[in-house]
Amino acid sequence: MSLQLSNFIDIHTHILPGLDDGPKNLEESIALAKCYTDVGVSQIIATCHYIPGTAWAAASQLILDKIADLQGCLQRLDIPLIIYPGMEIAYHEKLQEHLARQIFLPLGTSNYYLLEPSFTESAEALFLCLDQLLTQGRKIILAHPERIPAFREMGSSIDELVRQGLKIQVNIGSLLGKFGAASKQSGFDLIAGKCVHYLASDAHGVESRKPPTREEWLQLATTLGIQLLEQLCCINPAQLLKSKN
Repeated sequence: MSLQLSNFIDIHTHILPGLDDGPKNLEESIALAKCYTDVGVSQIIATCHYIPGTAWAAASQLILDKIADLQGCLQRLDIPLIIYPGMEIAYHEKLQEHLARQIFLPLGTSNYYLLEPSFTESAEALFLCLDQLLTQGRKIILAHPERIPAFREMGSSIDELVRQGLKIQVNIGSLLGKFGAASKQSGFDLIAGKCVHYLASDAHGVESRKPPTREEWLQLATTLGIQLLEQLCCINPAQLLKSKN
């Protein structure tokens, strides 16, 4: 197989210590970084949760400082992992206002924002907001909609938003069955409908929800085909990182 796991660029990870439900401390962040480099992955985007009104709402500068500290530590330890800034922004009613005020970090140097739908609320308000944002020219990547029950019931609406320019990121774990049968089926349905632009790990640590292993990578290549896997995991993320604000 010509496709190498080393070409995988993970655009959705929780590697920064003490900011959300990812690593609790620097040691755990280093262990997760090694988990990536042990299989050859060298580039990721740190997308810690941003949930307004909670402890998981780190300011942009704090995130940038955390990345700089972790990157420096990895360099001293000769761990060849490059970490780009980002956020996983929870949908909330003041989302458009906060975007206008430039509170959030986009992914890398791009002008794309990673947006997380609510697991419990109706999807209708978010669909309306997405329609408005896309009409305004905002660049949005929707995180793991295959895991959201409300979204699984509104497939045709997702298709329309994708036609308007919405990008979709599906979790690798969903396709491997790690989030249940419904999420797995939804993920493959989105791929079959040509609505998926990125696959990412959404990694939180080395014990669970970790980066894909070589065996899982081979399983994905067999299931999806090498060309599609390369497009969703390597080519599209590379283009994202090359894009500029």
